[in-house]
Amino acid sequence: MSSYALIAEPDPARAAGLLSLLAGEGLEGVMARDGAEAQELVRRRGAPSLLVTDLSLPRLDGFALLTWLRERSDAAGTRVAVVTAFDELRVRAWQLKDVLGIDALLSRRASADLVRDTVRRVLSGQRAPLPAPAEPGAEQERLRLARIDSMRLVDEGPPEAELQELVTEVAQAFGVPVALLSLVLGDRQWFKAHVGLPPSLARARETPRDWSFCHHVVQGHESLVVPDAARHPVFRDNPLVRDGIIGSYAGAPLVTSTGEVLGSLCVIDTRPLVLGAEDLAALRELARRVAGDMEQRARARQGTRGMAREGARPETALTEESALALLRDAVRALDVPVLLVAPGRRPFACNGALADLLGLPAERIPGLSFEAFCQHVAGLTADPALTLRQLDLASESSRGFHLTLALESPRPRRLRWVARPFPVPGGVAQLLTLSDVGSPVSPRDERERLLRVDALTGLDTRRAGEERLWREIGRCRRDGVPCGVLLVDLVGLGRLNAERGFDAGDAVLRGVARRLEGLVAPSGFAVRWEGGTLLAALPGVDAAGAEAVRHRLHGVPGSPEVVSAAVAVEGEEDPQGTLTRAQAALAREKAGYRAARLG
Repeated sequence: MSSYALIAEPDPARAAGLLSLLAGEGLEGVMARDGAEAQELVRRRGAPSLLVTDLSLPRLDGFALLTWLRERSDAAGTRVAVVTAFDELRVRAWQLKDVLGIDALLSRRASADLVRDTVRRVLSGQRAPLPAPAEPGAEQERLRLARIDSMRLVDEGPPEAELQELVTEVAQAFGVPVALLSLVLGDRQWFKAHVGLPPSLARARETPRDWSFCHHVVQGHESLVVPDAARHPVFRDNPLVRDGIIGSYAGAPLVTSTGEVLGSLCVIDTRPLVLGAEDLAALRELARRVAGDMEQRARARQGTRGMAREGARPETALTEESALALLRDAVRALDVPVLLVAPGRRPFACNGALADLLGLPAERIPGLSFEAFCQHVAGLTADPALTLRQLDLASESSRGFHLTLALESPRPRRLRWVARPFPVPGGVAQLLTLSDVGSPVSPRDERERLLRVDALTGLDTRRAGEERLWREIGRCRRDGVPCGVLLVDLVGLGRLNAERGFDAGDAVLRGVARRLEGLVAPSGFAVRWEGGTLLAALPGVDAAGAEAVRHRLHGVPGSPEVVSAAVAVEGEEDPQGTLTRAQAALAREKAGYRAARLG
């Protein structure tokens, strides 16, 4: 057994706090952002002396992680402390403590001193008692339900078109068939907006609260992810799981400005869910934005009712254009980078500070669409695809949003993106500010970036690419479309490095990476798999199409020597099986290449 402590925690800030606590106890701490990553660390380093884990983890939940760990012969002495927000999960884990080898279970709300004392007891070989669950008081629940009632969120009419569009976009963005905007009421959950539900549930728009996964989100004030509900000891007997409606779940709380949790924005699949920690963070950001929008709409409705009671009439002297024109000069006079976004997501005016920050001429920005503006900003980061997804969540002009971005160019810096909505005649505008919160990224963030983005080619690393590939294969299966995989090996890279130096080899590898990216765009993506080997995912492309892409890669005169192999996913084949076939095909192609050179 290795003498290190493993922290399995999807929230980087909380993981860093636990890491600091363990360092104070003289332990080397290693962080994993999901259960599958924790597994990989244990495979490489051996079982840790201490595991501190949440029970709600992306890709592989805490129950499954502990079950797997206890099957290892080197984990007999591993001490385990669980820290989680969900009382019902915590109680179930305590019932299974002997099977799972759990020494302590703590609420997420436990103080740092209690966590530290518990870790010390666990390391000394003691089992800490289970603290009583912190049941929400009746008064707290009454205030939460009163908040839902005062906002007039529950009605008998059809779901609002804008919210229906939102959940549809969420389902598409996360590659799942079902997305819900769910309000948790006294004895039921009610779907304010929904997409992908079976007809009976879509008509009823509700289930008993006892069936609700979102109830746990409300109780814990935290995001909940259940990667495989059918195997989960808390959820496997849920009627929605038994009926095959929920196979996996991820939900983020709808938290008001005064702290009440209205319900959850959630995504659901009938299959196990392959979402990473970054996906969960994006879902949390979106839920926060949606909750703010719901509050804003409620205030607007209350204001309209107040004017009607007083016989007042809204001012109509200003038009949309005249109101925005009044703000344009003020925006241009500001020193902080600002963009004024008109209703309908139209960039209307910006100042020189914003143009300088983003490397765009000030006169060009008002002519861009908001989508093009977001694409430009995303292109300045190390992970444009992930950043664009997060910025897309901010693109509705009626919602406030804030996000931290790490730019790579024009120079490395961290920016805070804050969108503040405000009403104008004809709709809702936004004032978008970008504030510099520090030039260098933290060492922890830099390490995380390097784990996910290959510094040489700018492509996803194998770790990040494998997550995306598994997710795309699952999405293609659900949509009933093929998915191709292409492996490319720069066979002459070693010889090139020896003859012309590593700079020349790096330049050639970057060139092949750029060409491969261009061939698979816009629906596919490329990954630096290992060394001189690249992988391309081709969603929607069958075996013949993948083979055509492979031939185009080889069809450029004077291009570097590469060997490649193309396959397509076959039926219900496990993604690892597809990859194994691709690797075997590439090995055969490389053997043929070497034989031809020797001949």
